[in-house]
Amino acid sequence: MRYTLKDYQFAASSQIVKALRRASKDLGEDKSNLWSIALSAPTGAGKTVIATSVIETLFEGSDRFPADPLATILWVTDDPALNEQTKRNMMQASSTLGPSRLVTIDAGFDKSSFLPRHVYFLNIQKLSRSNPLSRSNTNLRDYSLWETISNTIEENGAHFYVVIDEAHRGMKQENDRTTIVSRIINGQAAINPPAPTVWGISATPERFIEAIGRSGNQRTSTSVTVPLEDVKASGLLKDKIVLDNPAAGQADGDTTLTRAAVAQALRFEESWRTYSTSQSEPPVLPVLVVQVPNSPTDSELGELLHAIFGSWRGLKDGNVVNTFGEHSALNIAGHTINYMKPQEIQDDPAVRVVLCKDAISTGWDCPRAEVLVSLRRADDYTYIAQLIGRMVRTPLARRIATDQTLNDVHCYLPRFNKQQVKEIVNRFAEGRNDEPPVEVITDPVLVERNENIPDEVLDLLQDLPTYVVPGRIYRTQISRLHTLATLLSGDHIVEDAIAQVRIHLNGVLAAQQRRLESDGSFQADLTRVRSLKIERSYVLLAAESIDDLPDETAYEMERDDNNIEDLFKVAKRKLPEGVATNYWNEVINMQRPDDFDPTEAKAVTAVLALHSEVVEAVESAAEQLVRTWLREHQRSISKLPDARKVAYEPVKRETRSPELTDLVLPASRLVSDNEGRWEKHVLAAEDGTFPVALKGWERKVLARELADNDLVAWYRNPTGGNASLRVPYRGSQFDQSMYPDFILFHRTDAGIKPSVVDPHGFHLADAAAKLRGLAEYAQRHSDKFDRIDSVVELDGRLVALDLRSEPVREAVHTVTDGGVRELFEIYAGDYS
Repeated sequence: MRYTLKDYQFAASSQIVKALRRASKDLGEDKSNLWSIALSAPTGAGKTVIATSVIETLFEGSDRFPADPLATILWVTDDPALNEQTKRNMMQASSTLGPSRLVTIDAGFDKSSFLPRHVYFLNIQKLSRSNPLSRSNTNLRDYSLWETISNTIEENGAHFYVVIDEAHRGMKQENDRTTIVSRIINGQAAINPPAPTVWGISATPERFIEAIGRSGNQRTSTSVTVPLEDVKASGLLKDKIVLDNPAAGQADGDTTLTRAAVAQALRFEESWRTYSTSQSEPPVLPVLVVQVPNSPTDSELGELLHAIFGSWRGLKDGNVVNTFGEHSALNIAGHTINYMKPQEIQDDPAVRVVLCKDAISTGWDCPRAEVLVSLRRADDYTYIAQLIGRMVRTPLARRIATDQTLNDVHCYLPRFNKQQVKEIVNRFAEGRNDEPPVEVITDPVLVERNENIPDEVLDLLQDLPTYVVPGRIYRTQISRLHTLATLLSGDHIVEDAIAQVRIHLNGVLAAQQRRLESDGSFQADLTRVRSLKIERSYVLLAAESIDDLPDETAYEMERDDNNIEDLFKVAKRKLPEGVATNYWNEVINMQRPDDFDPTEAKAVTAVLALHSEVVEAVESAAEQLVRTWLREHQRSISKLPDARKVAYEPVKRETRSPELTDLVLPASRLVSDNEGRWEKHVLAAEDGTFPVALKGWERKVLARELADNDLVAWYRNPTGGNASLRVPYRGSQFDQSMYPDFILFHRTDAGIKPSVVDPHGFHLADAAAKLRGLAEYAQRHSDKFDRIDSVVELDGRLVALDLRSEPVREAVHTVTDGGVRELFEIYAGDYS
């Protein structure tokens, strides 16, 4: 892969490959063992990247999975434009899938079967009864597509995978007449057998799963789900959607808000120019999308173009395109606006404004599209929401930490009122109908670093210990170390990092070999690896009775070189990234010239790799070296450009246990205007206040702290992102993150000191686990803080647990889920 996969992408890819290999094995044993796999991933998760990784792994193998040289993919959609976009994205993402292996099935396609290690793209219209591709025995072709599919299943069914992209479409039953997609999946009598393995990809796969269930064919089914929170944290999606609409009682402001949208696009352009210059990167050129009703008049379009060209200095006709269904140029008000295919917009830097009607197209991808003005009315909100959902990908595939306004999308809705805008907000908040998991804000307010707050506070805040919490699945620590070594070497931080890794891990393996040799187990294992145990039995044929047969016997024979090579391949999977090969070379170098035996060296390496405790020793050594290097070179890494720094983030997250990382305070960001505005926040609006909606005893806690004359500043800790103080705690199955609400800075006799104050609901199911996590955090880092308090309201009175106190922490460590209230009643002191 040319891309480094996000944690959740790697996890999903690994799960799907594992399921496909299991399906292949089952089908190889019995052709009736049909399978179905559903990948559920929200919009913006990078479904094509996940799929490309799966296909590349099937075709080429990886350190975890051997290659399947017979693997064949049929990629099915109902949209030829989507197929072409998927092909292009696959070629950009993959280091091995070129044009010759990504084949579009067109009118000239005529093959008896599909070739292994190829991906064939089919739009279902090609299989309609009226299409020549669905018929054979004509003068034009030898095989119909149905015959090609049927022959491939017959010849290579265990390795033939049918992918249904956007699998929520094309699965409906209409008047009991099955769709073309259903006929591919379920088969047709005397035409084609059912597809052996079907893999559906969708943000909403329920319809696909239901169709599989009612097909009548028994299938082993499995689902792979990409968690919403993982996509939110990835940096692939914008953080917020900002919606502007006229206030109640105001008349339509079409051209006014269109000019405002142009001004916002130009502000984006200037912000990107500033950021790109600071990072020595090519600038991002934002695109303004203008959505019009289905049948706009020439007068309406002319008025719209006048507003756009009149407020965008230097804009030319060639910078504006349309994606209307008529597929033709517009000649209006002295302007010629050419048609452009939606999938070509992203890669054409000349395009700055796009005129569209509906949601442009399924799967349309243009991360440069950062501003939308929609002239549709409220009854068309579905079209608007769908289009917004296509505009939330980040242009650089990463979150911008220093200027968080670049993590926003702006939408102007001149024909919507407040209640109608609220419907869009709710739609995205609830994740309805394929909407991506993006926060939507209205009445935006820009907050920047508060000039009234001492710089010392900013330094203290960014120096606070925050943690990266491991993902739910992770690569080997060996692979993690190899990635880090490659990064450090490439960034000239540790020039010989890769050589250091080789020497270090060879030393670990040598020490493990000596340990096994010392108790005699190594030689015994080596003998077992070299030999193959054979059991001989007999069958009664000419002998008169079974008593005439010899007894069953067992004996051993020496494995040949090919079988030793098979064991060495296993070793390379268990000790990936060249670790097994490096040690094999080391063993060869230690052999005397007259004892030179490469196969023997492979057997030695295999013995070590087949010991789980040896592999764990190497894993632990790799993990420790990663921690050491990240700690020692943190300052050098922090000075790198953002595009390089972001490459280290997956390495940090691939830990097996929580590890320290950096807290990065943004220079600015947008927040929703709220009735509650509070002074002394680290980030503030122009009037020096910070708008935030607080509830319950959060308001009482903050009011109490602001009443303290020694309070210098406070910080509302965000949920997620690099700007948050993240505390790990142990959930029911794996490590999770909690985010204490308030970080406060007070004058003390020792200078300005930070405190953590967390209003803590003891009624929640995870209250005890989170409290234990905060107590463990306090145990490790109490010297950095003046206070670490967990606050609750008991009988109308605020009380606090002092987690810097050792007796309190000891009590917290033993508290049960139902004992949190009693813990506060016994150990908490008065907070007011």
